[in-house]
Amino acid sequence: MGEHPTTDEDFHRLVDSIYESALDVAAMPAALDLFSRYTSTGSPRYLIWDKLAGHARLGVTPHGCFTNGASVAEWLPSPLDLPYAGPCCVPADTPAIPACAPLHAASHDGTVAESSVAALACSGLEHGIRLVENAEVCVLMSGTSAGSISAGQRERRLAHVMPHWVRAARMQQRNFELSGLASLGLAGLDTLDFGVMVLQADLRVRYANSWAEALVQADSNLSLQDGVLRAHSDTLQAVLRKLLDGAVRGRGAEAASGSWMHITSGGQPVPIIVTPLVSRQPVEGPWQLPAAMMLFGNSESRSVLDAGVLTSLFGLSRKESIIAIRLAAGETLNEIAEREFLSPHTVRVHIRDTLRKTGTHRQSELVRLLHLLPGVNLDRAGVTSAARPRAPRSGTA
Repeated sequence: MGEHPTTDEDFHRLVDSIYESALDVAAMPAALDLFSRYTSTGSPRYLIWDKLAGHARLGVTPHGCFTNGASVAEWLPSPLDLPYAGPCCVPADTPAIPACAPLHAASHDGTVAESSVAALACSGLEHGIRLVENAEVCVLMSGTSAGSISAGQRERRLAHVMPHWVRAARMQQRNFELSGLASLGLAGLDTLDFGVMVLQADLRVRYANSWAEALVQADSNLSLQDGVLRAHSDTLQAVLRKLLDGAVRGRGAEAASGSWMHITSGGQPVPIIVTPLVSRQPVEGPWQLPAAMMLFGNSESRSVLDAGVLTSLFGLSRKESIIAIRLAAGETLNEIAEREFLSPHTVRVHIRDTLRKTGTHRQSELVRLLHLLPGVNLDRAGVTSAARPRAPRSGTA
């Protein structure tokens, strides 16, 4: 049998587990189990309470993680098993514990002062100690004294461990915030009707939005091989390499960029523009390598205004909005009449009324005005189906 680990080894193993749990929620049950054994704390619980929504975002015990509100309620200790009310995350009638006050005050500004160490070891763990609290969330820990070690020894161990839980909880919340912002940013890029790729100098793709991925999959000239963008012909590969080299070597507005147009397997030309990508802040890890952003134009795109936006801005009828949308997309009067099953005269009448409502005098002025406004795909306007890169056709170059 192996030698029983010392208390110091237990402490360091626990601290490592606490910080690991800040990066990976799945590691939190194991961290709570080690915490329970080291501090003689029974039924340890970790709770992230959403103050705006009035329910728990996450609950953790040594037995697992819970994200469903009903599941969380099953194991919440009674002082916390109530909706958020008042300036703290426990009910207003919870008995005050003066020794915990320094912790509460210190956790508001994200710092843990040395004078708060004693507070962190207070017996308030039974009622729930706030590790982090801001306008949106409150992070709490709770547990009971298991009594397997003396009260003094338990408080000393809690005094050593709880500051690490506070720091880890702050790290975890910051990671959640950054992850949420990143998800929103990527979701926004996926709504664009053109391709966006971020490439390293070796043509390794670090990011591609949904349209770029779809284009590469449908294109007979480009492919992704083990995460590296490739052009199938040596000539196109050389051009692609030249454009990327010019972009990653340059810095600032004067840096080189270029344009490359080729024909996809669907028969449509695709312009490719490569521009330098320079971060305003230092980038860590593999992302610090020279990188460039590649934009894939969408020749099949009919990106225009949403009909609802035109209605709210100018009071256009739905038919007037759709006709204006088609004008902005470059369609002629006869094409609009044919697509909308109208006579050319009726289309002219709608255009005349649209000019009056938008304060414009010519079709060119109307089109210029519409192009200044945010664009979306015609599918959202209810005009046509969404344009997407066409799948390769056999026997087509």
